[in-house]
Amino acid sequence: MKTRNITLICFASLFLKAEAQLRFTSVNEVQQFALEHNQENKIQKLKTLEAKENRNLSNAFLYPNITGSFNGQYNIDISETPVPGDLMGKPGATIYMKFGKEYTYNAGINVSYNILNWSSVYQSKISKVNIQLAEANSIYTKQQLKEQAGQIYYATITAQRAEEIWKQNKLIADTIEQITLQKFRDGLVDLLAVNQAKINTNQVSQQVQKTSLYAQQCVNQLKMLLAIDEKTDLQLTEKLDTGKLEILPVTILPDSHTEILKYQQKISEYEMKSSLAAFAPQISFKGYFGANQFWNSLDFSFNKQDWHLSNYVGLSISIPIFAGFANKSKYNAAKIEKQIAQIAYYEEITNNALKDNILSKNYFTSISVVNSSLEKVRLSKENMRLAEQKYNQGLINLTDYLETFNTNLSIQNQYLTDLSEYLSIKSTIESRK
Repeated sequence: MKTRNITLICFASLFLKAEAQLRFTSVNEVQQFALEHNQENKIQKLKTLEAKENRNLSNAFLYPNITGSFNGQYNIDISETPVPGDLMGKPGATIYMKFGKEYTYNAGINVSYNILNWSSVYQSKISKVNIQLAEANSIYTKQQLKEQAGQIYYATITAQRAEEIWKQNKLIADTIEQITLQKFRDGLVDLLAVNQAKINTNQVSQQVQKTSLYAQQCVNQLKMLLAIDEKTDLQLTEKLDTGKLEILPVTILPDSHTEILKYQQKISEYEMKSSLAAFAPQISFKGYFGANQFWNSLDFSFNKQDWHLSNYVGLSISIPIFAGFANKSKYNAAKIEKQIAQIAYYEEITNNALKDNILSKNYFTSISVVNSSLEKVRLSKENMRLAEQKYNQGLINLTDYLETFNTNLSIQNQYLTDLSEYLSIKSTIESRK
């Protein structure tokens, strides 16, 4: 029995460990996971659903309002109505008489319907555009999410690759230090060379730590974007392609943020028309279909003959004449808001054209820069190999060797920086697809 429990515990621990690990093999997998789990993206989806519900609410004016009612009333004091005495055989006199019963019951159906209400019409149009606006916001959120996920993903694998390179350089620095110490013992170099080798080793060690810290920061940023728990082990298995880049044609699709401003402009136009509708007449229909009964005592009957019909229909036409200057001010404010929205929309179109032109140029320039840096890396590695041979043969001193070594480190850093910049630009372009 104990063996079985131990087996179950081990199986459960392995299961929990597997659950606490996420592995991605490409940027597409990371972006897809972000779209499914990012909280902001979920909020935008809910806002779209909310906009659809608000549309249904705004369309309520298209249907009549029908309510059923029943009420009972106890008339404590029935009001007296003056009538001519001639009716009661008393010419010239005024007699006060009570008309009605102490208990009154009413039951019926009320119907009301707005036949013409321009304000409601435009509010309905606004609610429809709000759905399009919410969907545009959702699309833009996805674009931003894909862009950020791609940029942080590439920054992470670039940082991890840099960490690997610096660890390899640390091994070289350690080797140089050991060789220098041995030459010092043999009397071939002085203490100055030993100190230079140690300083170089410490500098490389510091760079390893800095690069490792930056790589971990990138991982944490990616976890936040993917809504992953801090304890979850995130592994990116894709190997960074360090080969020469091909210069291929690229199509830059429009930034989806423009659609947001387009729908905001449309809403401002309807808002202006809605405020103008305050000056238009409104036509509504109302009706009541019911019956009532009257009693002098606390009584109630379901018999048909005790109920007396009470039905009416009516048509109401409301024409605004003067309501202060509130409606006029509201219209003027809405008109200004429309102008602001139009300016913002057309400015966005103009600026995006310029930004996309710069983005395209930066993309092709970054490819050329990366390829140039890659060639420098190749030459620098060759120089390192030659410098190592000459140093071991005693043809150059340690200072010259360390200078070649540090130059190689600088070139490698620059290459990874250029590659990261290219991948960031690439993520921006691909996020719009």
